[in-house]
Amino acid sequence: MTAGKFIEPQSHEADIHFIFDEDGLDPYYALNSVVRVQYDGWKSDGKPTETMNFLGESWALAADYDQQPVDPWDHQSYRMESVPLFRLYFVAKDGLYDGEPAHRSKRTRGGTMTIRPRWPEMKKDGKKIQGVPDLGKPYIDVQVQASNIEHSRYLDLVKTAMAAFGISYRYFEDPHEMSNVVDAARYVRVRRSKSSPLHAADGPIARTHAVLEAGQQGYRKHVEDHTKIPGYYVTTTVDDERARDIIPGQQLGKEIKHYYPQDPSFYEPGDALYHPKLEVAYQTKRTDETLRWSDLDQAIRELDATLYNYLDWADLPVRADCETFKSDEYFSATSESHRSVKLVDCPLPDVENDQERIVMRLWGNTLESDRNLIDSLVSDGGRPTRGELADRTGYSYRTVRRFVNRCEDVVHDAYDGLSIDSKHKEQMLIERVRTAESQFRESVEHAVMNAADAAENRARSKWSEVKQRYNVTISEGKIKQTLEVGYRPEDREDLADVIRSIRLAARERYRSIRRFALEVTTIDGDRRRITNLEAWRPSAAKTTQEFSKPEWVADAEQLAQERHGRPLDELSDVRRRRVIDSVTE
Repeated sequence: MTAGKFIEPQSHEADIHFIFDEDGLDPYYALNSVVRVQYDGWKSDGKPTETMNFLGESWALAADYDQQPVDPWDHQSYRMESVPLFRLYFVAKDGLYDGEPAHRSKRTRGGTMTIRPRWPEMKKDGKKIQGVPDLGKPYIDVQVQASNIEHSRYLDLVKTAMAAFGISYRYFEDPHEMSNVVDAARYVRVRRSKSSPLHAADGPIARTHAVLEAGQQGYRKHVEDHTKIPGYYVTTTVDDERARDIIPGQQLGKEIKHYYPQDPSFYEPGDALYHPKLEVAYQTKRTDETLRWSDLDQAIRELDATLYNYLDWADLPVRADCETFKSDEYFSATSESHRSVKLVDCPLPDVENDQERIVMRLWGNTLESDRNLIDSLVSDGGRPTRGELADRTGYSYRTVRRFVNRCEDVVHDAYDGLSIDSKHKEQMLIERVRTAESQFRESVEHAVMNAADAAENRARSKWSEVKQRYNVTISEGKIKQTLEVGYRPEDREDLADVIRSIRLAARERYRSIRRFALEVTTIDGDRRRITNLEAWRPSAAKTTQEFSKPEWVADAEQLAQERHGRPLDELSDVRRRRVIDSVTE
């Protein structure tokens, strides 16, 4: 914790539900009496209006109501034939007040209160309404939606506004413990000339998303709009789980954003709105636990701590500083308070380092098939399904499935396809795919071959494809050449498939493959050397359950199809015999 003076952020928007149950529906009936019954100027003067003094200023008020599509309470104590919903509008008569009645004002400091009655088993058209908290007794829900008012003063705001219309403030003294906060935001206004480190591509807002994007758990969202001005609207949203990854100990899902007013070109450098806001807003949809009114102070401290840390990570001051911050009607660039704040070293490189360790550990243990499949994910783009990835790489679905299971720390497997877990991991994998020695050698070889093939308008040979697929290299020996297989087969069946594919492709490429030996190591570390590739036969350990046909039959059928364009059983006896002899020789 760092103790000292910090600039004082300004409360911006908020949405708070106050539950009052001690007097049942009495405050609701009182509102009905004042707004609907006693006020007789509806037809001539319009909505009831009042004024109040609050926070040392004069405020304009207006009242209104709407009929809700809710069945009246079937209870002897209910006093009304309908279920009106009451709404109070309020606006401060400050320097930005436009002089309009509260319900028509384009208020910058003000809002609305919506008063809803509640009782057990509420119904609409005879059916129970879902989602309404049932306290086992009647109560009222007062929802306050406002901006530029200190959040801690919202309860006082309710009491003062109600009293202005003659409703006793005693009804609103003690909110029920279920009273909750839906939205709350805090901001500082940063001078345009100083704000670029916040919204830059390598700034803390963008990097938060770049590191945590597309993980297998949690939620995060990033939006960048630089159309009107650099940094016009740059925002990242993270849920409560990922918020703890950024600043340990934090509990709330939140949005961190840098933004300008709708038309920034309208303002001059001396205008407050010429300069952007850095704002942190609580996100109730991204927080598992409900934020209670009683926990508001703690929540505000967390939002402020996030603001201070993002300023600090952008190398901006956290104390009042008129060269960095710009005052507006509600925010003061010179106002600061003494507090203790958890300032942490920017954790984003630490998160990156953790991801790098995951990638390095994975890369050191991957099979060649894993690397080729990763290469396809990062190079070919899109979000292929397992089957689509198998089709576009030539690997079996089974191999892709095992690849996904082995690489679950890096590969995100979702209903809409496969992708790399994060942008940072993806970039590291791209670098490794591009710079790995064997991949580099293969890339050069295939680039040359592709160029030659294109010139001669022909496709790459099957031998080239097989060499790439299984990372086959040729080493010279005193007597024989050895085909060294970089791919690591998963089991005996996979091993047989690999050898058979290499053998058939090599036979097509060379007149004789007797001069070739083959070395391959399985995923379990078992090393297999075949001294004569031409004479290789499947292991006798294979059972008929593992192969639907003997190995030589499959080879013969494939060879017949390739040489003659016809299945083995359609050839003449002489040709069929020659094919079989060439396979079993």
